[in-house]
Amino acid sequence: MLFMKMAQARENRKDNKGFSLVELIIVIAIMVALVAMLAPQFVKYVAKSRNAVVSSAAEDVLATAKSEFALTHLTFAGDSNGTIVIGREDLTQASKLGVTFTGLNYNDGEGGIGEDAFEEQCGIDASKTTISDYQYTITITKNAGASPTFSMALTRS
Repeated sequence: MLFMKMAQARENRKDNKGFSLVELIIVIAIMVALVAMLAPQFVKYVAKSRNAVVSSAAEDVLATAKSEFALTHLTFAGDSNGTIVIGREDLTQASKLGVTFTGLNYNDGEGGIGEDAFEEQCGIDASKTTISDYQYTITITKNAGASPTFSMALTRS
């Protein structure tokens, strides 16, 4: 008897094909709610990822600057302190991640001179662009008769 009722229920269901409009609207409403909840988290995740690229590059530049000063490839241009700025070249649009010197000279001893050679030494890929709002400034302070001191500061644009 139970099997006959189940078979009859299957027969009745064969005539009912597809979903009703109400069921479809409910599913779409659930999907819209999920997207509305997850979209801000996704945007935060993407921004955090972009900023992490610049932070990592700044740490690499700081480590490279210290070692290049020890090797005397990176030197002061004059009597003042030097700075290295790591960030987007153009803050109004997506642009490449760049390194800018002030008061410093770089010569790697193998024909590489200037900021581009230093970027290459740091492993910064000049072909890629970023829209991160992070910009790091590394200040290298000249100390008479002693090793220079390095400090790094973050600026959000």
